[in-house]
Amino acid sequence: MRHSGSHQRGKLVRALGATLLAISILDPLMAAQPQVPALPTEPLGYVKYAGEDMPAHFKFGAVAARDNTPADNLISDAGATLGRVLFYDTRLSHDNGTACASCHQQATGFSDPEPVSEGIDGQLGTRHSMALANSRYYITGAMFWDERAESLEAQALMPIENPLEMGSTLAEVVDKLSATTFYPELFEAAFGSPEITPERIGKAIAQFERAMVSYQSKYDTAFAPGSTTPQFDQVFTADELAGEQLFHGAGRCSGCHTTEAHVGELVSNIGLEVEPVDEGVGEGRFKTPSLRNIAVRGRFMHDGRFSTLQEVVEFYNIGVQDNPALDESLRNPLQLGLTEQEVLQLVAFMETLTDETFLTSELFSDPFVTLPGDYNGDGEVDDSDFEVWRTNYGDTELLTADGNNDGLVDAADYTIWRDSVGLTWESLTPVADITTAAPEPSSLVLVGLALVAVSRRR
Repeated sequence: MRHSGSHQRGKLVRALGATLLAISILDPLMAAQPQVPALPTEPLGYVKYAGEDMPAHFKFGAVAARDNTPADNLISDAGATLGRVLFYDTRLSHDNGTACASCHQQATGFSDPEPVSEGIDGQLGTRHSMALANSRYYITGAMFWDERAESLEAQALMPIENPLEMGSTLAEVVDKLSATTFYPELFEAAFGSPEITPERIGKAIAQFERAMVSYQSKYDTAFAPGSTTPQFDQVFTADELAGEQLFHGAGRCSGCHTTEAHVGELVSNIGLEVEPVDEGVGEGRFKTPSLRNIAVRGRFMHDGRFSTLQEVVEFYNIGVQDNPALDESLRNPLQLGLTEQEVLQLVAFMETLTDETFLTSELFSDPFVTLPGDYNGDGEVDDSDFEVWRTNYGDTELLTADGNNDGLVDAADYTIWRDSVGLTWESLTPVADITTAAPEPSSLVLVGLALVAVSRRR
């Protein structure tokens, strides 16, 4: 009898393992520990940050004239808040493993420290992820290195259906978001009704990205409040001051990186190769991104070929390759003739464009946290989460219901659900007397639950 019981338990374990493996393959919605946004009671203030609080050299003049914000998608606190949640949500990918923020990281100016980014199933992209700061001031509004998206709104949706990036469909994403309790509320706050559509998803993410204005660097401290005239000699070191002069002079940098936002206006061929390996927009021409926070990006150019800012300056100094499509501003002569000291001074100046406030601000940080016991990730701890726990009892692979992160779904994770029943995404503090919501299961009951789960799958 002992042998027979052991044999039956072995069959149970093998069957349960096979069930969990099947779930992992067939149901990506259950393949990750779900999370919910923890948002402040009061809006963080995107309108204030990206409007009222901006310095005069951003609010007026050449920078303001290049604002690509469309009249039908002005930044609102509710819209940008929704965009922030969407930007960090891995639900936008098919396997719940990749978010916009996976490739655009705050600490690197919303770029990627790797040459090319890793998407769904570990697949690598073909280009380096562009930094997003000051995208609002690329006058045409076109996005990506090859400008294949006509606007930030269009750009926000394209990675979702890219098989190398998120590998999902817009219909699948809408279904996932609609299954939560929190997204309908966030969409209603942003757009006046709870309806979730691809157009609204694109608009919200675009609002969040247009709010990513970087204007609190050392460079910006040279502008007195209300002034559009800098006093660099009052804040820069000797090398930084010399680098600023080179930037506008012998270095010829400001011909492409224009205005105080240091963002380009046109695509250009910068002579990376005689015969372009990547055609870009055509003939090896690519969009010119903003230089804001350039020193923290880790990788540079559309293919991430350079790993230091000094390498970039050295390329422009002596490495430009002549070709028929080369931008006129880089000809005559091809080599700038900068000294080693001047190269370092240019680097020193560009380091003044680092905005530590922007790189660490809660406005742009990851809002997601784990809601204890919310095993289906809908934003509310209820009976449906118990069903997820019961179905996954004994799991050591998917860990969807592993509430204590010990690598096993067991009775302890039931206890976490039991003690959290009634919690919602809006209140992450356990309510009073919640520990009496459900009884503690006995070990016999737990075995029975596992048997039921297997029999149901059969």
